[in-house]
Amino acid sequence: MRIRGVMTRPTYTLVSLCLLGSPLSCLADVSGDNVLAPVVVTDKPLNRAAELTPYEETSVVRVIEREQFENTTTTLADTLSTQTGVQVRESGGLGSYSTVSIRGSTSKQVQVYLDGMLLNDPIYGGVDLSFYTLHDIAEIQVYPGNAPARYAQAGVGGIVAMESLGQDSVDETRISLGTGSFGTQRYGLFNSGSQDRFHYWVSLNRQQADNDFSYPNEPQWFNPQDGEESTRRNADVTQNDGSMKLGYQFTPSRNLNALLQWSDKDKGIPSIQNWANNRARLNTEQRRAQLHYQDSSWLNGNLHSSHRLLVGDSEETYQDLNGRVGTGTYDLLTQVDQIAFNNSATWHQGNHQLSAALDIAWYDMDQRDQLQQEPDTQRQRRFIASSLSHEWHSEADRLRTQVAVRQFNVSDESESIDGNNQRIATDRNERYRAWQLGSRWAATDFLWLYANLARQVRIPTLLEQYGQQGLFIGNPELQAEESLNGDISARLLVSRGHLEVTGFLRRLDPAITAIYDARGVGRYINVEAEIEGIELEAQYDLMDNWTLTANATFQDSENLSEQIADQQTKRLPGIYHRIGTLNSQWRLAPFTLDLTWHYADELYYDSPNLLKADPRNTVDAALGWQHAWNHRSKTELRLEVQNLTDELYQDFNRFPSTGRGFFINLQHTL
Repeated sequence: MRIRGVMTRPTYTLVSLCLLGSPLSCLADVSGDNVLAPVVVTDKPLNRAAELTPYEETSVVRVIEREQFENTTTTLADTLSTQTGVQVRESGGLGSYSTVSIRGSTSKQVQVYLDGMLLNDPIYGGVDLSFYTLHDIAEIQVYPGNAPARYAQAGVGGIVAMESLGQDSVDETRISLGTGSFGTQRYGLFNSGSQDRFHYWVSLNRQQADNDFSYPNEPQWFNPQDGEESTRRNADVTQNDGSMKLGYQFTPSRNLNALLQWSDKDKGIPSIQNWANNRARLNTEQRRAQLHYQDSSWLNGNLHSSHRLLVGDSEETYQDLNGRVGTGTYDLLTQVDQIAFNNSATWHQGNHQLSAALDIAWYDMDQRDQLQQEPDTQRQRRFIASSLSHEWHSEADRLRTQVAVRQFNVSDESESIDGNNQRIATDRNERYRAWQLGSRWAATDFLWLYANLARQVRIPTLLEQYGQQGLFIGNPELQAEESLNGDISARLLVSRGHLEVTGFLRRLDPAITAIYDARGVGRYINVEAEIEGIELEAQYDLMDNWTLTANATFQDSENLSEQIADQQTKRLPGIYHRIGTLNSQWRLAPFTLDLTWHYADELYYDSPNLLKADPRNTVDAALGWQHAWNHRSKTELRLEVQNLTDELYQDFNRFPSTGRGFFINLQHTL
């Protein structure tokens, strides 16, 4: 694979400084008063039917601890963007529409979970990562390959699993404040406590931004009336979040938790031409209540079980009364109700572990066009997913193997109005199966080898099958995506770090893609595609207080379908084929300094590969400080400079990125 020259002079200079020397080396020693707050360690027993054990899996797992994103101006999108094999595309600015791709997947192929419950809805399929501000998240795990069997619905493109804060949170109160460029503001309040067997935490968060950044104007692309420089219009966002967890521990092995979440996000939808009279808005309100019971006392502690009940609803209002964004005027109200029940159990018997999971979910969608007199569009999906896996490990745990099978039963009902103002009712029932094989071998104490093979399935969304008036024409005959995924990894452990290499292959037959007519109205069809690539990851402590971390992904993709001549043998659109990250971190208490270089290239906006994006080449910097006032109270301050060299790039065609931005965040723990 050929790598082109990728660094401009300012970027090269910054990366060289990052590699060759520590700017903190001249700082004086820190006085003894600046000590870190103590680390609290708990001996909470593990419930293997509910809690994840990533280091025991047969495939590589990326783990993101809370300390990596706490007290930062971030969303799930920003946090995932530095992970190996993961790429995130944003439409510009904090809270803007953001999608994720893992090993060349589409955003619909990546499943996002919160506390074991799937967040992808069956209507659109993907997840807008900017919706999750991480204020109540303890840990994020990324499974680019095979996922644990407890995720019965695991699909084609890997999973992202978020775990909310648990009962191990100490009794404390935290106040968070932040401000920065482009009208960014952030406020947060957190309180947790416990009394005997009862524990709780409450979190409130508000994040907003004007996103009124400036960028060079291209008259043929953007607004010819703006001159040489434009200011982004109608891209503001305001999001309020509230969540609470209540828990009760009956015994050390049996506990019950209730998680309540509410989010309200209101944002402007910018237009390609950046019209001054664009007033398009999207408001989304979500409510979720989850009850979770865990029991690890069955059969003298050899059988663990987990049971989750989820009730949720969302209301989305999209207005474009001036018709400046889409192909017409819109005032759409979409309501989705959800009920889901998740059960999993794990049985230990010697070196064997047998796991089973059953997910039952029901979704009810009602969509009303408030500009028309037509009846509401109503759609329902009932979903049953089950999985069964067997894991075995040798006596010294040198060798670990896994075999898993999954089955999906889907029932869809849809009532809508077609172009002739006729009501159409459709009914569809399908069954799908999937399987996966995995092994991990510790060849030596410092060399671990992984191998995995899987046949995975992604079920078409309701939008793909039945369409949306004015935007998409439905395709009821659309087949589910089926993918043969394989990967081989080697992980070399050294005294001060590690090196990891992974080769992967994904063959989709059939895959799903969208085609558009002259009006811009889309229709989804089945095609064939293949993606292959190599991932590299390394981390090394050059000194006790200086760590270098790097990762890179080189991947190729090809459309193998013969249906559309100008797309055959072309690269798949919407994914970067070359991505890399280099981070240098210096720690000299009470300070930490991070310099991070991001690079991404070989992105095509369209299927015929006629529109190629410019490379994305940015540098971020962050300086952190913290002071412990006593054994419980501490103050943390963090200054961030994003896109230090003020580079312009477009993850989505004609949607420019923000330029250089400064942000400061303060968090005080009482």
